[in-house]
Amino acid sequence: MRFWTPFHTSSIDIISDAPNKMIFRAPDRIRLQMTVDHLDLNQKPGTCFTHYNHQTRLWECFHSPHTSGQHRLFIWVLDNEEDTQWATAVRFDIYIKRKGEFISYPTTTNIFNILRCQLITPMNGHFSRESLPTDIVLRVPNVRDVQLQIDEQTLVTGDNLQNDIYKLEIPTKISNDVKSFVVMVLCADDTYYSTLITYRIE
Repeated sequence: MRFWTPFHTSSIDIISDAPNKMIFRAPDRIRLQMTVDHLDLNQKPGTCFTHYNHQTRLWECFHSPHTSGQHRLFIWVLDNEEDTQWATAVRFDIYIKRKGEFISYPTTTNIFNILRCQLITPMNGHFSRESLPTDIVLRVPNVRDVQLQIDEQTLVTGDNLQNDIYKLEIPTKISNDVKSFVVMVLCADDTYYSTLITYRIE
């Protein structure tokens, strides 16, 4: 792995730089996210996922490579007090000699990042219709409600367990027309729900 020094003036501490899970400490005003490129443009770079771990108060950035070869990982920062656009903080050049089990992470939105959400389970964003997980568990601070949209007629209300942790139970049977599960949140000052996470169904 080759490490490139930070390009951005905001400081972040690198706690772990393992290629599949990078951990960072940043001031409260800073938000992080990760993207990845494969240097062979004909190859898929894989998937990334970033969330904020409230137990450790650290940002965790996950990468699951789709193929072996040379990858370039970018850590982006946004200072809530000063920035209007994301800026590159750190770049890692890594060579994946042998890829492990591929994980297709769920798709998250900017609201997920703004709220500093933490996905507890499941991390795999691609569900098999024949073996659905029993529930989705996540931490969403300072919101009024969390729901799981199954289809246009089916909504599952999240159970607020403790410490802003919500549990959304997944029905054992779903229609063949269902192509995705969408986790939605009602923020404190909003009158409408916003999308947090999307899981794909096959």
